[in-house]
Amino acid sequence: MIPVFVLALLPILVMPESSRPDLSPGRERAAARVAPGGQEVLALAAAWPDRIVETRVGDDEWMLRIGDQWFAWAHGRLLPEAERGRWRDYDPLEFYDYPTSLPELSPLDEQTAARLRQYVRDEHPRRRSEAFLSRLLGAGSRAETEAHVVTMEVAGFTVTVHEALKAPLTRVSDDLWALRRRDPEVAAFLRGLVEMNGYNYRFVEGTRSRSLHSYGLAVDLIPRSYGRLQTYWLWALNRTSTWWTIPYDQRWMVPQPVVEAFERQGFVWGGKWLFFDTMHFEYRPDLVRSARARIALGPARWGDLPSEDD
Repeated sequence: MIPVFVLALLPILVMPESSRPDLSPGRERAAARVAPGGQEVLALAAAWPDRIVETRVGDDEWMLRIGDQWFAWAHGRLLPEAERGRWRDYDPLEFYDYPTSLPELSPLDEQTAARLRQYVRDEHPRRRSEAFLSRLLGAGSRAETEAHVVTMEVAGFTVTVHEALKAPLTRVSDDLWALRRRDPEVAAFLRGLVEMNGYNYRFVEGTRSRSLHSYGLAVDLIPRSYGRLQTYWLWALNRTSTWWTIPYDQRWMVPQPVVEAFERQGFVWGGKWLFFDTMHFEYRPDLVRSARARIALGPARWGDLPSEDD
């Protein structure tokens, strides 16, 4: 599994009698202590209030309900309640502390570097369970997914995405048009793009897990040329086995105002990942809300958060 961080803080939902979020600061800390998965489940419920209708603690772990189906935390797999015991058959979904600024490229110790190299060499026969996202988005098959995608315009480019992204991407587009008029760097960057790629029914390269592109939840910004700069960690392996050491000035980067336009609407940028993918944005409103809550709470109290093993 790609190394990930602990998920950030989330506005907590009140218990089963209501599906409305309680945004009181700090209450999610108590929820996280009740049972595993509290922060993550409540993050998702706050980010998708029209689709996740209920949350509760059941059998010592957090659960959420979509329609008439309950999903269990299941060690980060988010499995249907009847399948929770099969969690070892799947890789976990990715929950992590999304950084609010560009992370420093700190050197890794040799043990960690060796683990990363081994991860790249290993085969990954397991896959993430598709059940949760399929039910959340009505996207259990290619046909079902394509019944829920829309083609829209974003800052002059045509892109196909899941219908749930239409409103946030419309707001991104409005911001990009405004930036284009007043920011010469952004204007030059957008002129240098040839397309935006969204929905594409495929698997993550080198895995058996569906890409978020296959749900219509991701958008790639494609330039006319990368100018010999690196944009994707896996492609960078042709240059160096220590892709994480490539300086930012040797990577194809998206201007910060463009990144912020996407982040304001619930997207995360792959340029901030250790396994970097600088052309890539994906819709993870749960992670973005968590990052904002983490800042609001402050680093001192944030450090008091329990881990899942506490």
